[in-house]
Amino acid sequence: MSKISEMRQSMLAAGFYTNTDIEAICDLESAYEKECAEIAEQCEVEGYPANGDNYDLRCTAAREYYDAEIEAIDAKYSEN
Repeated sequence: MSKISEMRQSMLAAGFYTNTDIEAICDLESAYEKECAEIAEQCEVEGYPANGDNYDLRCTAAREYYDAEIEAIDAKYSEN
């Protein structure tokens, strides 16, 4: 089972999020994984190691974006 599938199952079992929000969170996580894979390819094309410091910096920036999107979903629940 993939990491995202496990995460989806855990969230469904917890019953905290709506199904729509679970799908949105899983979509965001999938997009992050895809973006990091693309970053690895870009780094290699640019002559950097696929998983070196440059990769780490770029993925960290991407992670911040996706975390902010997930926090926006979480905010709907903390306001209730």
